[in-house]
Amino acid sequence: MTKIDKNQKQLKFSWQEFREYCEIVAIDIIHHQKSYSQIIAIARGGFYLGDYLSRRLKLPLSVIVTQSYTQDNQQGKLSLGNLSYIIPPVQKVLLVDDLLDTGVTMIKTKEMLENTWGVEVDTAVIWQKFHSQFQADYCHSITPSDYWIQQPFEVGD
Repeated sequence: MTKIDKNQKQLKFSWQEFREYCEIVAIDIIHHQKSYSQIIAIARGGFYLGDYLSRRLKLPLSVIVTQSYTQDNQQGKLSLGNLSYIIPPVQKVLLVDDLLDTGVTMIKTKEMLENTWGVEVDTAVIWQKFHSQFQADYCHSITPSDYWIQQPFEVGD
């Protein structure tokens, strides 16, 4: 069950909830009947949703590593790594991340894929913050802008 810590402005999610949210996103994608050549996950947080969708939709998984948060959870300059893949991106891909905060990471990664690979890009996330400047094509829920989302894989946080 989601734990809400109003004093520290945190939403904490269990593994069970996380899997349920991944499935809800998957069902929404299936419902729209769009065809994708692969899933591209933004690591670190997007890897779990990417892996889930890759298995559920039976699509190859590629990964791109990004970094924009400092060790004290402040958003800083965005760095994009190289795309890791077995099959290069073609036609239409699904770019996934765990959440959209400002939306900058999704915007820049989407632009890079379109410009470098010439692919069409749809996007999926589990959570999107209310203030995000980017709207995902598929999203489980909109969350308050001032809450930190603690996911089950954030051990020790």
